[in-house]
Amino acid sequence: MINLFKANLHKLFKNIYFILGCLIALAVTYGFTSGTIQFGPFHSLNAGEIMFFVSAAIVLFFTVFSPIYVCSAFSEGYIRNRIIAGYTQKEDFLAQVLALEIGVVVMHVFYFIGGIVGILSAGQSLSTIPALPVVLFLIAIFGYTALVSAISYRFKNMIAGVVAGMLLFNFAYSFVMFGNFFLSITVGKPSFKIAAFVYNINVLGQWFANTPFVDDNVNGGAPMQVVSSIVVLTLSLLIGCIGLEKRDLK
Repeated sequence: MINLFKANLHKLFKNIYFILGCLIALAVTYGFTSGTIQFGPFHSLNAGEIMFFVSAAIVLFFTVFSPIYVCSAFSEGYIRNRIIAGYTQKEDFLAQVLALEIGVVVMHVFYFIGGIVGILSAGQSLSTIPALPVVLFLIAIFGYTALVSAISYRFKNMIAGVVAGMLLFNFAYSFVMFGNFFLSITVGKPSFKIAAFVYNINVLGQWFANTPFVDDNVNGGAPMQVVSSIVVLTLSLLIGCIGLEKRDLK
């Protein structure tokens, strides 16, 4: 499986969409944090807070890119060749997900560099960077990317995978919008803590929980968010692996 992982990583790092995505993450984060790009709603925020707000775009990128990356292996015949070489579909799936998770880290590095340079250019202190929320959100994206990849690996078709990914993204957004209303009417009740945990399972829920958009009580702290992310990641990998060996690639 190590060889599969290396092959997938090589494929990822030469993918033009991934390269452009990293460069855009660097440029856009720098543009907003430095003040080069003016956006009305950001006027009341410091550069570090703006940096965190921009991070939500990474979720949207991997919503679209993950299906493209995973399904291209089917359309280009890579998976069939790997099966012929003796690898299993389960090994191939796990290798692809692991490569994509490394991709998430790499894009965050570009995003972080853009933010640091932008904050310094704006003449503000690096202490404004909300380091813990950024790291927690990174962990949350691991689970989300694995889930999108698991769905895409089942579809095998790139267009179907992208559509499914966008539907998942829209569901995630709608979920937190409804969740905000539900949590507002359960504050102080025993059901609130359970609802808050469910809210934080959603990658966009964790993003919202670290912004001024929701009540501070919705953020149950780092342990809750890490646990919820691990739950999503574990379930996504299990769902992605179940029954793969019985599937016909035709």
